[in-house]
Amino acid sequence: MSDFSKTQLRKLTGKLDRRHVQSREVEGRAVDYIEGWFAIAQANAIFGFSGWDREMAHFERIYERSRGDVTSCAYVARVRIRVRAGRMTIIREGSGCGSATANTSGEAHDMALKAAETDATKRALATFGNAFGLGLYDKEQNGVTAKKIVGKSFVLYDPTGAPF
Repeated sequence: MSDFSKTQLRKLTGKLDRRHVQSREVEGRAVDYIEGWFAIAQANAIFGFSGWDREMAHFERIYERSRGDVTSCAYVARVRIRVRAGRMTIIREGSGCGSATANTSGEAHDMALKAAETDATKRALATFGNAFGLGLYDKEQNGVTAKKIVGKSFVLYDPTGAPF
């Protein structure tokens, strides 16, 4: 039995608002995702600022290449999320990868490690439900609100972001 509040459970099981979904092209196909800042903001809003924490449990450099003044590198990371729900502490982990190319070695490593940590954080948080993009892994995206048809309809939102 979960010690999450009714409000937390409603937010965790509700649909992700499509307004927060980004898309990019990867190898010729569109990939939908949520941004790292949004996942962290959701965690703060749902669990509270002191109701959760994350820890980088592991990171490892996969490769590093330098050509002239340019350095490319990649990292894998594993992040552990702890959420306090009443008397329980729920622990989830996620793994991610990040790569970067920059004019300085330090900048390339910094960007790649941050990207890996962000990817791992989003994957760990996604295990808590649609509020963190879990529905994006479903081909039909049933856990995400429908796409708006431009020019044919509109939706009004209240101050909490919920549609009227």
